[in-house]
Amino acid sequence: MDQALKEYIEYYRARMKRYENNPMYINSYETEKALFEAISSCETLKEFKEKVGDLPLKNAIAFVKDKNKALKELYDKLNEPVRGGSTKEILETIDEAEINSDMDLVNFLADIEQKHSRLILKDELGITEFIGDIDMLENIETWENADVTDEFEEEVNEKSPKEARKEGQKDWEERVLPKIRDWFPDWEIDYDAILNEERHRRKLPYPDDVVKKRIEQHKLYRGTK
Repeated sequence: MDQALKEYIEYYRARMKRYENNPMYINSYETEKALFEAISSCETLKEFKEKVGDLPLKNAIAFVKDKNKALKELYDKLNEPVRGGSTKEILETIDEAEINSDMDLVNFLADIEQKHSRLILKDELGITEFIGDIDMLENIETWENADVTDEFEEEVNEKSPKEARKEGQKDWEERVLPKIRDWFPDWEIDYDAILNEERHRRKLPYPDDVVKKRIEQHKLYRGTK
């Protein structure tokens, strides 16, 4: 046995050992073991080339399965159904997909990830816009409740909030909504999801009553009632 083959055998042994007894990489371990056993049975590297067949592709698919199984468990634990959508679809369809080469696998994953990236973006838009407006909602509330002299009461308590809401509604109708609907024509901000969906609610470090109040303020500020 030549030295190069010996080194390759040790290389595939190390790859196999990396996943041994690791419950997260059961599929990967089996395919790495198959590769190690294949090269260990060879007398020359040329023989390994003949024996290896589709084991490298099977190994790549096994790794994809293990990785996405771990990701799915994480997203399920975090209650992130939208972000976990791609991992779920990969696991449900990979065994039936026509994957006969590395490029087939790359394209299979890219198509799913691209589709779910759009779904994630759409899902995040409402909470992103809402959080981005909270400072202005607090400013409006401050102006409305500010204890000022009679001289400034109309300007601070009435005019400033009114002008802010007017600008907010104009910006929503002329910039925010058209820009979003270029990508998602049917999009509307979902306040119920902001308040009740855990993936969004965890981003708002306020009691429910405060969030509810800010939602009503946001509807007035952006004219989304």
